[in-house]
Amino acid sequence: MDAWSSQQLSPLYGREVFRSREADETHALVAHELKDHRSVWGRGKVDAVFCRAELSALSLCILRYGCDVDIEPDALGNFVLVQMPLRGHAEIRTGGQTLHIHPGQGAVVSAHKPVRLRWHADCEQLMLKIELGRLQEVARRAFATRHADEVGEIDFDMPLRLDDAAGTQWCRMVANLASLVPPADDGSTPYDARWLAHCEDNLMLYLLCHRPNSVRRQHDALRLGSEAASLGQLRRAEEFMRSRLDTTVSLEEVADAAGVTRRMLALLFRRHRDLSPMEVLRNMRLDAAHAQLARHDGASVTQIALDCGFSHLSRFAACYRERFGQLPRETSRH
Repeated sequence: MDAWSSQQLSPLYGREVFRSREADETHALVAHELKDHRSVWGRGKVDAVFCRAELSALSLCILRYGCDVDIEPDALGNFVLVQMPLRGHAEIRTGGQTLHIHPGQGAVVSAHKPVRLRWHADCEQLMLKIELGRLQEVARRAFATRHADEVGEIDFDMPLRLDDAAGTQWCRMVANLASLVPPADDGSTPYDARWLAHCEDNLMLYLLCHRPNSVRRQHDALRLGSEAASLGQLRRAEEFMRSRLDTTVSLEEVADAAGVTRRMLALLFRRHRDLSPMEVLRNMRLDAAHAQLARHDGASVTQIALDCGFSHLSRFAACYRERFGQLPRETSRH
């Protein structure tokens, strides 16, 4: 089943920029509209059509050559190109990989890697030209990077599947964007520019979040590293508390042992233990008291409470019963 119907793309087909049957003319026009490149023409007759609708940071394009053609634009530079065949097939060579794309399977060509393309005579493609700077800005906001230039180059895994659940939703979003294109004879649009920019950003965000790419992998790796670091801080805090069950311990001392601030210490315990640091310390002391009472070694409840850091015996008994469902003396008798 086709991802897009002719009706869905009719606004875009209505924005024809040029039509040509000459190879040299087509080469010059495509170079002007997209990117300077080298081209080698093969079998078939040139029957080129190029349609384009420009938004803010995105351009929707439809391109057909009508014959075999090899295209070498080197690196795209300042934009990323999403290629999605409407019919026929093409080949993409980049980063030591050769990919064959066809309806139901496309590709996202990165901005910084040299690329070679082969369009076969039967190929017509819907393309999405995405401004690299805007894509980096969307990635910066989505993955909490301070500056857009820290995002760096963005590489998407190939192929771009259009026939699974995520790909089907992507096609719907592209079709919806195409429906917002005003007629060619009417330069105005009924839509607010701020809302249109939001639609563009949302499409980029979907691509970043739902298709494997270098930015998402880097973010996931950093998150895992951060998780490991926070677990190490938690372990140091708990080891420090466990070694001082019989003495008074302050939050500042625990935070210093963990290497964090008091506020970060509280967040750390709330995140991983769903308790405050002092609640965890109290439970450690109660568990230690319970273990000693259960050994029945003759020590008194009072002495065990003091050894485990409890100076108020009535409070110790109340907390103990709340945690273990019985009083300390009941544990010592069994």
